[in-house]
Amino acid sequence: MPADDPDPKGLHILVVDDNHDAAFTLSALLEFAGHRTSMVHNGLDAVEAASRARYDAVVLDLGMPVMDGFEAASVLRQLQPAPVLIACSAWDDVETRRRTAALGFAAHLRKPVPLAVLEAALERARPAERNLS
Repeated sequence: MPADDPDPKGLHILVVDDNHDAAFTLSALLEFAGHRTSMVHNGLDAVEAASRARYDAVVLDLGMPVMDGFEAASVLRQLQPAPVLIACSAWDDVETRRRTAALGFAAHLRKPVPLAVLEAALERARPAERNLS
């Protein structure tokens, strides 16, 4: 669902969620906000997609089949340049938050996430030169 004329200040975001409706809805909201998105439905597909294209940010569900968000994050953070990782999960306990922090997630957001909260977390993915304008 790429926009015909994407906002030059928008980000390229990979949405990863095994719930297809949740992934589609989040992608649509982000595109409406001026971002370009792609979506996949497990961590292995996320790693493969991010190895083929550069993403400013990856919004990752944590509990997924094939490869979960924790495993995917450990691979994604090794990419150069590494995308900003944002956990977007119903899992919100202390131990899960400790794990996402240790893996280098920039934010841990609890579903359902208001768009304004997600946009604030995505600010870390903006290249410095775009932050100044």
